[in-house]
This record gives sequence, C-alpha cells and structure tokens, in this order.
Amino acid sequence: MSFVKGMMIGGLLSAGAIYMYNETTHNKKKMMKKGKKIAKKMGII
Repeated sequence: MSFVKGMMIGGLLSAGAIYMYNETTHNKKKMMKKGKKIAKKMGII
C-alpha cells in the first residue's frame, strides 16, 4: 500500500516540477526557491 502511495506522490511531484519548469523557464531563481519550499514541506530536506 505504501508503495502505491509513494508512486502517486512521485507522479504528482514530477508533474508539478514539469509544470513549474514550463511556467518559469525565464526565471530560474524563482523556480529554485519554489522547489526548495516544496521539498521542505514534503520533508525531503
């Protein structure tokens, strides 16, 4: 069950990362800040 949950979260994260990348290709610094905030919320960092 936890594996399926992990797969779903991973899919959502990758989709979110692609979306953010496409939205902010012109502003990399903003994207890095957003990514770090999300990573902290998820407890990765």
